[in-house]
Amino acid sequence: MCAGCFIHLLADARLKEEQATCPNCRCEISKSLCCRNLAVEKAVSELPSECGFCMQQFPRSLLERHQKEECQDRVTQCKYKRIGCPWQGPYHELTVHEAECTHPTKTGNELMEILDEMDQTRKKEMQLYNSIFSLLSFEKIGYTGKWLAPRR
Repeated sequence: MCAGCFIHLLADARLKEEQATCPNCRCEISKSLCCRNLAVEKAVSELPSECGFCMQQFPRSLLERHQKEECQDRVTQCKYKRIGCPWQGPYHELTVHEAECTHPTKTGNELMEILDEMDQTRKKEMQLYNSIFSLLSFEKIGYTGKWLAPRR
């Protein structure tokens, strides 16, 4: 089992307040009980995997680098995103877009309006994030009659 799947199993079991078990043999697993099998890891890293952008096959060990740095079809953003350009598209179209992008030619007032909108959006997102985080910070929430109260 790869490290990502292992961590996912442990996290899922913790959320369900259960003991994590192997999906294959159902024996208990934990960080302290597991050991790495380097031969299996090496074999798995050589298995072919498909790039989600260009659909080409690569060894699993090379896929992440290809998707982040090399794939011409990976989704990328305009370098003027920080001043409000919303463009997203395949990497191979980036140079054409940036040559035609209107954001670098905007006036200071236009840019200030865009930045103010971006600040307002960020403020709303942070308020939402803080609300969700405060709700998730309760360890357990139970329903007792008319009131919601932390379970003890």
